[in-house]
Amino acid sequence: MGDREKEAAFNRARSAQLRRGIAIQRDTAAEVRRLLNQAQADIAAALKDAPSDFQLFRLTELQKSVRQALAKFEPGAGAALHGGLDLSWQAGQALIDAPVAAAAGVDLAGHLVAIDTRRLMAMRDFVTHRIKDITVSLADRINGELGATAIGTQTPYQAAEKIAGILDTGGMKRANTIVRTQLGAAFSSAAQSRQEQAKEVLPGLKKQWRRSGKIHSRYSHHAIDGQIRDVDKPFDLEGGVKLMFPRDPAGPVGEIINCGCTSIPYMASWDVIQPGRKPFSDEELAASRMKRNLDGAF
Repeated sequence: MGDREKEAAFNRARSAQLRRGIAIQRDTAAEVRRLLNQAQADIAAALKDAPSDFQLFRLTELQKSVRQALAKFEPGAGAALHGGLDLSWQAGQALIDAPVAAAAGVDLAGHLVAIDTRRLMAMRDFVTHRIKDITVSLADRINGELGATAIGTQTPYQAAEKIAGILDTGGMKRANTIVRTQLGAAFSSAAQSRQEQAKEVLPGLKKQWRRSGKIHSRYSHHAIDGQIRDVDKPFDLEGGVKLMFPRDPAGPVGEIINCGCTSIPYMASWDVIQPGRKPFSDEELAASRMKRNLDGAF
């Protein structure tokens, strides 16, 4: 296989694993949304059965309905996130294994030991606590609306509308942040660990930072798009910030929350279509003044 054929095989396999990581996040978020929608439907049904003039004696019964609805959500969401983390971890390892196998015919799994999963276990524990925090917060806010309804300051219909908003902003938006950040961290962390192993087998293997392509994203992440580093060296962001990979838990919170960037395997010996910064699309330039300014500066 010639260098161009190797490059093409490498890029195809790498792109497939990047798409796989995105699909895992999308599917996990969809399952969490389904569970929240079910909780909302259960709570709305309980409110619908309440008379418009119900008093405090109904409050305990309604609060019980809320607890029951959220009790279904919490374990289901936790299981969905654990499954998403596991799949993201596998896909992160495959981001290294699959391109190397496609281009170089090297079976890394046959040469290397399994990567250490202690960080994955810590992530599983972390999301369990975060989902519990979301559930407790939702219950407190919803019960506050039920209390206001019980004393007559709003109707059950008004309470149902507010509760739907609480479940969206306090539930789904927070859950989406967990999905994007933690599943993305699992993906990148596994890829980083595998690359550190693989460099001993595949001389010349490096890593490259790729921006997410989101319209509203961080200037600092655009500024290092295309940056290439040895696999055991951090990426250098402005202000002296160093990240081993996107969503590196050791980095500042402001640099990792909701980050959609990727660290991709890079072979310096092969020509690539886009060796440096990836040009902004017309859509990105039209929607973001920051990107228009960056486009002129680079």
